[in-house]
Parts: sequence; structure tokens; C-alpha cells
Amino acid sequence: MDLNSERLILLPPVDSKANYLDGFWRWVGFLANDDYQKACEALYSSRGSSWKPDELKMRITTFFGEGAPWSVVVPNERLIGVINNAAEYEPQNKDGWGSFMAQIPLTTQLTDSKNDEIPLMGLATSFFVRQYEGRYVLEFEIFHV
Repeated sequence: MDLNSERLILLPPVDSKANYLDGFWRWVGFLANDDYQKACEALYSSRGSSWKPDELKMRITTFFGEGAPWSVVVPNERLIGVINNAAEYEPQNKDGWGSFMAQIPLTTQLTDSKNDEIPLMGLATSFFVRQYEGRYVLEFEIFHV
């Protein structure tokens, strides 16, 4: 993967849960719009390569099984608040990286993603937050069972 700061999610160098979550929700927006190419390009990778779009989509949408198709959604503000409140955050340490974990909202019912009654599952996902060219970037760590 070529690192291109025009494609990466760039965050202000501010250690706050809100800042980290801003980057997370921008990334979830790419997933919800079925733009897995952009979602892959938006994450920093210190290992030189990252997910391929079809691999990332398969990993996320089949995490809870392959019965009914799962899709990423951006839910309503109340449910976003629930996800934000449950998110875990660690500010930058002496080595220059922070971390956080939040849940990607998935559903099998796409009729109305803003409906408060929509059945959601959360795929816990953790990221490192690193400094890159004077900004912070997200680096995928793992999906959690």
C-alpha cells in the first residue's frame, strides 16, 4: 500500500477520545457506503501493506456468520452515542502512539439504518493512533471476538 496523505484519515494531533472517534466514524462511513477501497486507503499501515478491499469486506460482513448478509451502517445519534460511550481510549504514550477500540455497527436489516429499533451487532475493532507528518493517523490493530 502506498501511503498517500491525501487518502489517509488525518486527525489533528489532539489526544482525546472525541478526536479518535471522529476518525473512526469517518472510516465507518466509508464502510457503510460500501467503499472498501477508500476504507483500506484511509488507514495507515506500518507493515507496508494492508487489507485488500474484498478481504476487508468479507472479514467484516461475515464475522458473525454467513447466514443473512451483514452490512455496516451509520445508525442514529442515540446509538452512535452508545457506541461512543462504550469505546475505550488510551492517549499517546512515550513511544508516540495511542490506541482505542470501538464497535463497527452491523445489521442484517438495511431498510432504515436510523431506526432506533434496528437490530445491531457491534464488531469490536481496535486501532493504534500514530503520528504521521504532524497529524494523527489510524492504524488497524485487530478485530475482537
